[in-house]
Amino acid sequence: MANSPKKRPDAAQPSAEVSDEMVAKVGAAVGQVAVIRKEYTQRVQSAGSDDEKEQLADQAEQAAVKAIDDQGISVSDYNRVVTAASDNPDLEERLLQAVRATH
Repeated sequence: MANSPKKRPDAAQPSAEVSDEMVAKVGAAVGQVAVIRKEYTQRVQSAGSDDEKEQLADQAEQAAVKAIDDQGISVSDYNRVVTAASDNPDLEERLLQAVRATH
């Protein structure tokens, strides 16, 4: 244990701690959020005023939250799994497979 890397304590095995069901739900949400982000990025870029850009950004955030909620997970769970995947190659691969399975 003395030679363990100095990462977050939960970064050692997050893949094992995240159920297949949660990975599938987050994967589906990630795919939907990516589509929303792409759509709204284009709309914001073509918006005329700063107010319109701000409104579109708010709409994009609301749409992303709804996409996550529609999967039956919280934004907190979504963020936790996505963050854990960035620290864990096994979990990242499971999540990418879940994203691919929904598209």
